Amino acid sequence: MGDLYAIGTKTRKPVWHKNIWKDFGGNSELPQWGIVQNPLIYGDLLIVAPQTREAGVVAYDKLTGALKWKSAALSGAPGYVTPSVVKVAGDDHLVMITAATGSGHNARGGSVNGLDPRSGKVLWTYTNWQCVIPVPQAVDAGQGRVLIAGAYGAGSAMIRVERSVERSGEKKAGGGFAVSELFKNPDFGSHTQPPVLHEGHFYSQYTINERSDGLVAMSMDGKVEWKTDQKPPFVRGGTILADGLLLMTDGNTKLYLVEPSPAGFKPLASAVILEPGDNWAPLALVDGKLLVRGQKQLKALQVAP
Repeated sequence: MGDLYAIGTKTRKPVWHKNIWKDFGGNSELPQWGIVQNPLIYGDLLIVAPQTREAGVVAYDKLTGALKWKSAALSGAPGYVTPSVVKVAGDDHLVMITAATGSGHNARGGSVNGLDPRSGKVLWTYTNWQCVIPVPQAVDAGQGRVLIAGAYGAGSAMIRVERSVERSGEKKAGGGFAVSELFKNPDFGSHTQPPVLHEGHFYSQYTINERSDGLVAMSMDGKVEWKTDQKPPFVRGGTILADGLLLMTDGNTKLYLVEPSPAGFKPLASAVILEPGDNWAPLALVDGKLLVRGQKQLKALQVAP
């Protein structure tokens, strides 16, 4: 519903509360699946994306809830993406993806935007990748590269963002940024979770409405190295990287420990831990405890001594 709370961990009571949809002119009709994203902590700021006609992204003082800045509205419709931070020419850029309208090749209007996380100023925009229901956040691929991935026929795109002076030798007034598209690949994407980058390769669960590729590995230059298809199936589960290994659920009942390798799928262990269902929640690893959520339970699993 758009309600954002800061909760005191000792008192377990609200410290401050906002509604990021209503406070910035959101209309009476919420997006179909509500306001779905993870607040991003950036220094003293808490950053979220209302995606309304008055503000694309906003930042609050994380301790008090005071509004520190709000960006202009962003081109595109509201989606479900969490803002993420990438490095561009040594500086942090905040990346936010908005939704397209239409379907398939007829989708129009979505955008990928880079903002200054200290002021909310829009620094660059890329509009040649469209997803009608974007969910995964952008991934920092290093050297100014940003990977964007989605479902609903969107696949993935890799872009490079550079200072204009670095690209053309001529510094624009105000020091602008240029965006170049490195590749697009319809055979690598993601429905709910962002791809994971490890040693020059991306790993993503690419079972979506239109295809069932399972776990897929892709190189930095956009070549798909392998996929599991349905042997075994991976369907929108959570995936994180820890100590060079992938911890991932299959979107249903199993938890896997996988060695990421461009040579092929290398499972090290697996266990049934959840009741059957659409168990698509992200994972969290804290002090050796892995938090895994199903439709009815939240479990804490010990994964390190």
